[in-house]
Amino acid sequence: MGDKNVNVRKLSYEVLYDVCFNDKLLNNRLSESNIKIADEEDRSFLKRECTGVIEKIDYIDSVIDRFSKVKTKKLDKEILLVLRIGTYEILFMEKVPSYATINECVDIVKHTRKANLSNYVNAILRSIDRDENIKRKDISNDPKKNCYFRIYNDNENLVLAELDDKKIEYKKYSGKLNFRYAKVYKTSNYKDVIELKNFNDGNILISDASSIYLTDILAYYIKEREKKLSLDKNKALKMIKILDTCASPGGKILGLIDLIYSDYYYFYAEARDVSEEKIYKICENTNRLKVLDLNLNVKDARDFDELDRDKYDVVISDVPCTGLGVITKKPDTAIHFTEDKLLSLVDIQKRIIESSSKCVKPGGLLSYSTCTTTKEENEDIVSAFLEKNENFLKLYEKRIDIGDENECDGFYMCIMERKK
Repeated sequence: MGDKNVNVRKLSYEVLYDVCFNDKLLNNRLSESNIKIADEEDRSFLKRECTGVIEKIDYIDSVIDRFSKVKTKKLDKEILLVLRIGTYEILFMEKVPSYATINECVDIVKHTRKANLSNYVNAILRSIDRDENIKRKDISNDPKKNCYFRIYNDNENLVLAELDDKKIEYKKYSGKLNFRYAKVYKTSNYKDVIELKNFNDGNILISDASSIYLTDILAYYIKEREKKLSLDKNKALKMIKILDTCASPGGKILGLIDLIYSDYYYFYAEARDVSEEKIYKICENTNRLKVLDLNLNVKDARDFDELDRDKYDVVISDVPCTGLGVITKKPDTAIHFTEDKLLSLVDIQKRIIESSSKCVKPGGLLSYSTCTTTKEENEDIVSAFLEKNENFLKLYEKRIDIGDENECDGFYMCIMERKK
């Protein structure tokens, strides 16, 4: 049960401190903090402020540098963070009275180890507030963000009828990605979509267009593989085993199941991830989508089990990455990006692709993907893997950059076939 008297600015300070200085993820910290808040408006304020500070951190710091003799790079981190919060509210949240912002920020400083600098914070924020040359913009009513969804269970007519009935605006995907099977739509009314009966009934799967495209193109190569095996005309002979090694929250394997499940007499699918928490997220989606045939297991994708050798027709590995392709959705990604973290992730990615490849049957398919745009995590990983493993052949490779004509997140995918 949340506290109705919680100090939301103090909570903003705690969340942002962990994100900026303790390498915590913004979405995780917001979820933890929401438990403490009873009021929905306070939750909205917390999310808006924390996300806004991270998104505009460079501009905010440049403003502070104009008014402070001690520049942001040399400021004590507690003081810097309070100034960031105060500056953001003054410049971007006009519905919040400046006097309230400044008083609250000064009070936060008084409860830190730098309490003696409360007058300094007061002076800087008042100077910023008095300067009429600084552009102010009220974003207390954030514009709705676009999201993509695909029709699940081939219930397009039902879904579109409800969208029309509820007067929810949507349009068919119009970017340059060529979807062969998935029916993909775009809307700016995410909150309305997840309230639909069809969403709760499992007829809608929300995912980015790039992620949906991966399952769509993978389904195409699976069907092409069946033609090679001369099994496409005899369903009684058709069987397939699929493994997703880094599956949470499950969108890729669940999307693939929907596209190919009915083609097979025997169908086995397994989703794995590194923790119970991640498996639970997959479970939430399988329950809503009413997918009963997905086996869930906790397992670290880096660690190969000899029992998995040559076992699966299709292995999906959407590996942990720097996440630079989804920076518009997770603005704290840039803060957490370091050269050391990149090198650490590259090592993990190399281990996962090697481990995953051993699970693929001769003639089977291996899919490697990330939601980042660095060459080191994408093309370089695949090139090194193929050079070392000559029994794999590249079938398809695509990089999607943020904001291009594809209208989706940054993404990379490569589909490979193990030679017989």
